[in-house]
Amino acid sequence: MAQQWLCQFRLLWQCSARSAISDWRRTVRKGIAAGAIATGLLLAGCSSGATPAEQPPNGSTRTTTAKSIEVGDPCSLLTSDQAKTLGLEQEPKPGENEGKPGCQYESGTPGGPGWGVFVAADPKRTFQQFTEAQPRAQRLDVGGYPAAKVNDATGCTFVVDVADAGSLLVSALVRSGAPIEVGTSCDAAKRTTEATLKTLPDA
Repeated sequence: MAQQWLCQFRLLWQCSARSAISDWRRTVRKGIAAGAIATGLLLAGCSSGATPAEQPPNGSTRTTTAKSIEVGDPCSLLTSDQAKTLGLEQEPKPGENEGKPGCQYESGTPGGPGWGVFVAADPKRTFQQFTEAQPRAQRLDVGGYPAAKVNDATGCTFVVDVADAGSLLVSALVRSGAPIEVGTSCDAAKRTTEATLKTLPDA
């Protein structure tokens, strides 16, 4: 009888031990799994926590290198070769547009068939100030720079975000009788803007 009781006790003890070991193994597995998940989340947080690219001040979205708008000679904004390629064969003349000093380039006779464009590096008005004053201006990208254009009876004007404290102004008017390849005033203004961006030195 005692021997039978001893066998039952041993069997019960073995079952309890096995159950305890099984519970311990499950606990260890859960701990390892939780640790792996926590590590994965930590690594994901580290990988996604890269410092964002520094944005220019004044709310600018420009990501391209800023340009210098300190221009001694306003008629140096386009080289003679660039002007010739654009079809602007007349001698450029310094002038003003709404009080902004710049340079007037012409194709054909002023007032006659052809087209003209005024180019200025404006140190007094930023791109943001222009777009706030012209909320209906169309936004676009020119040569990697944020730009806005306004097209009306006086011509097509592009203002480009090239600097934190100023902007590039290009205003073109294609007159009746201009060569068909010139296109619209906005076509001419965009081509001139692209050329000027290549001439302006980096800040």
